[in-house]
Amino acid sequence: MQINITSKLWWLISPTYKYAEYSKNKLINRGTTQYFLSKALKKYNKNYFTFSILICLASQFLHTMMLRFICDETFTQYQTTFYYAYIIVVIFTSWVFLLSRAVEILKAFLDDAIDKLNHKNSNSNLLFGERLKLSLTSYIELIINFGTFYFLIPVSFFKDNHQFTSIIEAIYFSAVTITTIGYGDISPVNWFVQLITIFEVLTGFTLIVVCFTIYSSLALSNKPSIPTKKPSKTRKSAKFRKT
Repeated sequence: MQINITSKLWWLISPTYKYAEYSKNKLINRGTTQYFLSKALKKYNKNYFTFSILICLASQFLHTMMLRFICDETFTQYQTTFYYAYIIVVIFTSWVFLLSRAVEILKAFLDDAIDKLNHKNSNSNLLFGERLKLSLTSYIELIINFGTFYFLIPVSFFKDNHQFTSIIEAIYFSAVTITTIGYGDISPVNWFVQLITIFEVLTGFTLIVVCFTIYSSLALSNKPSIPTKKPSKTRKSAKFRKT
């Protein structure tokens, strides 16, 4: 199995991607098999999806508490401090996970699809059906992560200072954006948020059009390979007895 190491600059662009790369290379250095590497990749995907839901729920709670805190006149002297602390938390969360995870999903699945077209051997033995499941889970995670990001940013970034009533409405806007439906009831006016919406559409297209199409076509045209089974304890013990 090959070890791939990208530039250290990716720690700034996407911390989650570099962490996943570090964890993957660590397993390879330990001499792991394709079976256990595939199992680890599926575990990472599941953990990230669960974490995105937790951040989504925590964002709803944090946003509600912030609005109540600002409207409470008894805490007037602390409102400015709390507001700037809230902004710092939003920026940090968006960089470390929400947007970072989106960049990771885009790069990871696009690189994997290109490798499949170039007939390069993969370090894992994930079947095409399993890859489709992972990409679908990541697609839903993208909707949640971008929705959480839209929910946390200032209302001045949207037309008519639109205030999302709940995290559900923000996820609705994210889903409408990534599917390119675009009803126009909610629209960003800030240049950075406009770029983020374009990036969301690009990431969604990459998963749906590129990855889904390539994985499906390759799965139909090629005979599916049987994943390597987990080595049994009986075989290990028999090997030791033989030696």
